[in-house]
Amino acid sequence: MKPFNNLLESLTRDTGGKRYLPFVDGIRFIAIIPVVLLHATERFERYVLAPSSNLETELSYIISRGAIGVMIFFTLSGFILSLPFAKQHNRFSYKTYLSKRLTRLEPPYIFWMTIFGLVLLFKEQIGLATLFNHYIASIFYVHNLSYGEFSIINPVAWSLEVEIQYYLFAPFLAQLYFSQKNTKIRRTLLLSFTVIFIIAQHQFGWQYLPTKASILGQLQHFLVGLLMADIYVNESVWHNRKSIKWDLIGFIAIPVLMFTWTEELGKSLIFMVAMFGFFTAAFKGRIIHKLLTFRWIAVIGGMCYTIYLTHLPLLELTYSLIGRFGYSSPYWVQLTISLIIAIPIVLFSSMIFYKYTEQPFMSRNATVKIKQYFANKWMLFKGHLITKFD
Repeated sequence: MKPFNNLLESLTRDTGGKRYLPFVDGIRFIAIIPVVLLHATERFERYVLAPSSNLETELSYIISRGAIGVMIFFTLSGFILSLPFAKQHNRFSYKTYLSKRLTRLEPPYIFWMTIFGLVLLFKEQIGLATLFNHYIASIFYVHNLSYGEFSIINPVAWSLEVEIQYYLFAPFLAQLYFSQKNTKIRRTLLLSFTVIFIIAQHQFGWQYLPTKASILGQLQHFLVGLLMADIYVNESVWHNRKSIKWDLIGFIAIPVLMFTWTEELGKSLIFMVAMFGFFTAAFKGRIIHKLLTFRWIAVIGGMCYTIYLTHLPLLELTYSLIGRFGYSSPYWVQLTISLIIAIPIVLFSSMIFYKYTEQPFMSRNATVKIKQYFANKWMLFKGHLITKFD
């Protein structure tokens, strides 16, 4: 058990000096696993065996609902980014805010987009100039806006572009929201605005691509997260009293989210309510809160960024190899066997990738280290030039 505990300890996410909330990483786990299952099933159906019966098609449809994990991520981002403002921290520097996010998120993102871009260059018949344009658009989070489609290098990066769009104005939105000191008034205003926004979204067709892959298509999820941050910080006595009733609401909320994730207005409003129910259950549910704080669940959830960045290419490779062996069993048997093979490959690979490409950038002094690294490189370069031309 000690080696296992040491492994978990080494993989525990560094919060950069902030208070660690295990249930937050538990929510990340709930968000990332359905997304991985969805993409694994899509690759299985592409390379191995497509559903043929009504029952198999229904199973495939249920797994496809795993896309709600992305919306859970959006809501969680709204929650996390709003917490400092909910706690009424007066000191805020937009420069520091952006710097922390750039040093935390950019290095692994640029690294993996570069690796996958090179793989695509040698694997597919794509011109270097064309690929470079897509690469630059992806690196600067404008691929959805520039091309009206997901990145050809790593399609899942579409949601990271939405996240960045929200990051840019999240502090100002949170400051505006919490400037209203009356909790009932500000929450009523936020809920009203969210409902009005969803109605406007459907009126103008923002719930469809290409605007679906932008903040105009997803803002409501972040707003629910903002509301949850307010409740978590300012209603701590209430949510610290755990209740089985909220567990029931949370367990009901998951299937409701799955089957109301559509472009329909009515279902979009229900989806928002269900998301509120799920997050409240994460705070206040007795069973759900405990499940979310299990050590291994929190550890896997803490690696979600690396898992999200790397799982699709890993699954593409895994299932392209599995597909070469053909098939002889029913759809659900083959799918189950393939998942038993593919999911551990994704998770164990992600542990290694996380350890070396993401975790080093999580510490509080990561920004200082990066600046120092480039300063040293610049000094060496200048010294080389002086020596060369002296």
